[in-house]
Amino acid sequence: MSTQDASSPRTTRIIIVDDDPIVREVLTTALGSETDIEVIATAANGAEAVDVVHARTVDVVLMDVQMPVLDGVAATSRILALGGGTRVLLLTTFDDDSFLDGGLAAGASGFLLKTTPPERIAEAIRTVRAGGKVLSPGPTSRVLDRYVRGQSPRVASTEDLDLSEREQEVLRLLCQARTNHQIARRMNIADTTVKTHVSSIMRKMGVGNRLEIVVEAHRRGLGG
Repeated sequence: MSTQDASSPRTTRIIIVDDDPIVREVLTTALGSETDIEVIATAANGAEAVDVVHARTVDVVLMDVQMPVLDGVAATSRILALGGGTRVLLLTTFDDDSFLDGGLAAGASGFLLKTTPPERIAEAIRTVRAGGKVLSPGPTSRVLDRYVRGQSPRVASTEDLDLSEREQEVLRLLCQARTNHQIARRMNIADTTVKTHVSSIMRKMGVGNRLEIVVEAHRRGLGG
């Protein structure tokens, strides 16, 4: 577990919620080794997670979807209703798309497959803490399929968007479900520079978040 002072603004306080004790142990060990992430508690179901968030300051809840007592989607709704600024990142195998749709409707900030490597989960936690949205590549494609089904892509062009070469490269990587940190490493630029490019792309596309950027790119035929 992190030795960094929990009062530091860089420390993200998380709880891990899963009905499998082995999963809880593995994630606690992996994520607790990150210097900027502190695992302050674990829970075996959604009801326990709601109780923890009600009693303590939690930045991000890393939560399984399918659990007894209270599932992850229902727990997400209850946690966000508390109004404390806690964000929820759902872990799922996506056996049923109703969980994906339900989680989006409940206000979850992201979905990751349980096969996601720990380092990618850590990056997703940082993104969600900063107010971003995260979807694993597979689920992203399924969400996009539902958004664009029945809609003909526009001509593949960014000319009317007036994107710079750097912004076009950032857009391409966003469509590959890359995080800001991954984009920064790929392009050899600072994370803050990536954030600036993403904000500019959102403004030029007239959208409000990263997911909408990707949806609009696919509608324009630029997501391939």
